Amino acid sequence: MRKPNIILIVCDTLRKDIVDLYGGPAEMPNLRTLAEDSVVYKNAIAPAPWTFPSHVSLFTGLYPSEHGIHETEKRKMPGIIDESLRSRRKTLAEYLHERGYATFGISANLMISTLTGFGRGFDKLVTFTYSPWVKSDLATQARNLGGDPMQVISVLLKRGEAGKIPRYGIEYLKIRLQARKTDYPLKKGAEEVNRIAFTMLRKRPFFLFLNYYEAHEPYRKFSDKETQDHLTGIKQISRARVRYLKQQYIEEAEYLDTQIGALIEGLKKRGLYDDSLIILTSDHGQAFGEHGFLYHGTFLYDQVVRVPLVIKYPKNEKLENSRGYQSLVGIFGLIRSVMEGGGADFSTKSAYSEAFGNAEFFPEAYKHRMWYVKKTYEKLRKAVYSGGYKLSVNGSDRSVDEFLHGEASASMRSQKHRKKFKEMSEELRRFKGGERFSLPRAR
Repeated sequence: MRKPNIILIVCDTLRKDIVDLYGGPAEMPNLRTLAEDSVVYKNAIAPAPWTFPSHVSLFTGLYPSEHGIHETEKRKMPGIIDESLRSRRKTLAEYLHERGYATFGISANLMISTLTGFGRGFDKLVTFTYSPWVKSDLATQARNLGGDPMQVISVLLKRGEAGKIPRYGIEYLKIRLQARKTDYPLKKGAEEVNRIAFTMLRKRPFFLFLNYYEAHEPYRKFSDKETQDHLTGIKQISRARVRYLKQQYIEEAEYLDTQIGALIEGLKKRGLYDDSLIILTSDHGQAFGEHGFLYHGTFLYDQVVRVPLVIKYPKNEKLENSRGYQSLVGIFGLIRSVMEGGGADFSTKSAYSEAFGNAEFFPEAYKHRMWYVKKTYEKLRKAVYSGGYKLSVNGSDRSVDEFLHGEASASMRSQKHRKKFKEMSEELRRFKGGERFSLPRAR
C-alpha cells in the first residue's frame, strides 16, 4: 500500500467561531472548498491556550501536564525552551522520518524553530518572521523598555540614557516605512510559507508542516501600550477599539484564506492533492473582550480553545464525522492510523485544556504592575468538555470560571446539572495532575 503524503496546516490563532464554515463572519471560500472534500469536525479543542505547549501536544500526542513543556509562575520562555530542548519524547516528525517519510516544516512563528526544540525529526525546518519590528535589534530593545515611543523615551530618561533617543527614533521611522511597503501586519508571511513549501516537495512520501501566522496579533493600527495597559489593569480598552481589532482579525483570516487557496491549487497542479492526508487546524483561538480578556493565553474560554478542524483524507474519502470531541493531542494517533491503513475515528468522550499561569512578556515600564499580573494571571486552570457540557476551573483560587451546557451557563447547584458537575469535577480530578488540583464543590 502506497503511503499517503501528510500535510499538517496550523493557522496560528484562528478561532472556530470566526470562520464562516462554522457560521462566523470571516468569509473563507477556499476553506469551504477544501471542506467539500473533507470531514469538518465541530468539537475540536486545543490542549493549551497559547502556541508553545499546544504545538508540543500536537507533535507528541500528549497533554501539557504529560509532556511538561509549559509556563509556570517561575518558568517563563527561557525555561520553557530549555525544557523543550531537553525533551526526548518522540515527535510526529521523528515517527514519520523513521518510516521513510521526507519531513519538512515552514513556520512564520519564531516559537516553532530548531532553536526552540521543534526541529527534531525534520529533514528541514525553516523558520522566519515577516515582522520588520522583530527583525530589528533596536526595535526589540525598545519593546523591552516600553509599549510605545513615549514610554521608551520616559524609561531612557529615567536611566540617564537620553543620548540613545535619536537612534531609537530613526529606527522607529525606518521600520514604519518598511511595514507600509510590505503591507505588514496584514501580511505576516503566508506567501513566503507557500513559496518555500513548493521548493521542498520533491521526495515521496513526505510530511509537510506549515504554520501560518496571519491571524496572530498585531493588527493594523495595533498598539502594544494599549494592550499592555489593558492586561495590567491600568486602563480598560474601549469597546469601539475592541470592535475595530476584531474586524482587523476577520480581515486577516480572509487574507489567510487566499493563501490557503494558493496552497491547495499548487498541490492540485503538482498532482499532490488527491492522495494526501491534509489536516487544517489552529493551535488556539483569540479573545476580543468576551470575558474582559484580550487575545490568548492564561484563560480557557471557548474563544481561546475551540478551534477549526478540517481533515481531507486520502482519495477524498468522506468518513463519518462521529460525535464527541477531537483534541489536538489525537492528531498524532490519527496520522499513525491513516498511514498504517487503520481507521480514522479519533473522537473521544471528553477533551481537556490546561493553562499554568502567565506567559506574557511585559516591558520595563510595567514593572510596577507585576503585582497585578501575578494576582490576575498566575493561576492553574483546567477545563474538560464532555457530553455537551464544559467545566473550566481555576484551581489556584478553587473557583469555577465556566460551567456551560452548550453555550449557556449552567448552575452547578440545580437539580438538572448538579450530577453532571460532579461527574466532570471527578474527571478533572482523575486527569493528569488532578490529585493536586483544588476543585470547588456543588452545595
